[in-house]
Amino acid sequence: MPIFKSMRFGELEYNQEDVIKLPEGLIGMPGLQNWLILEMDQGVPLNWFQSLDRGDFGFPLSQPLFYRDDYELEVPAAVRQNLEIVTQEEAAVLIITTVHPGGKLITGNLLAPLVLNTRTRLGAQLTLDDQRYGMRQEINYFKFGLAVKSDSADNEAAENREPVPAADSGGQIQTPSQPEKDTLEPANM
Repeated sequence: MPIFKSMRFGELEYNQEDVIKLPEGLIGMPGLQNWLILEMDQGVPLNWFQSLDRGDFGFPLSQPLFYRDDYELEVPAAVRQNLEIVTQEEAAVLIITTVHPGGKLITGNLLAPLVLNTRTRLGAQLTLDDQRYGMRQEINYFKFGLAVKSDSADNEAAENREPVPAADSGGQIQTPSQPEKDTLEPANM
């Protein structure tokens, strides 16, 4: 098993199949292509996205549903093709999250989400031009708090979510509510 030394977590032992590859890196950081998603403290509904290319670089990730119930995005066909996304079930949308000093303010960048294929472990950071969303969207503390306590009805609903139909013959991902759009909703990795 490979071992990686991170500044935050020390030595990390991981399986090669756990590596997430962002072929184009992050916006402004194209060289950061290899990543791990790490669990944070038990009961905290955040994950840590650790760069394997830079031991001193990583950040928290969270689910879009902690910010907006109606969060949706259109994933361009070229991105779906590059990530080899065939069905919505294999796609995960994650939000880069900032926990501000003191931990009293948590924000997420809804305009630059990460889209990951849970099957191929390929990912990309998108840039959206959507006035409904912000770069520093404050988290819904009530929902986040319920998730921390693990007694949220939303957690149960997310776990029991109905599957979304597979891609149509044209390779387009469709949702029951908006069949004309190539829309992805959050999914767990």
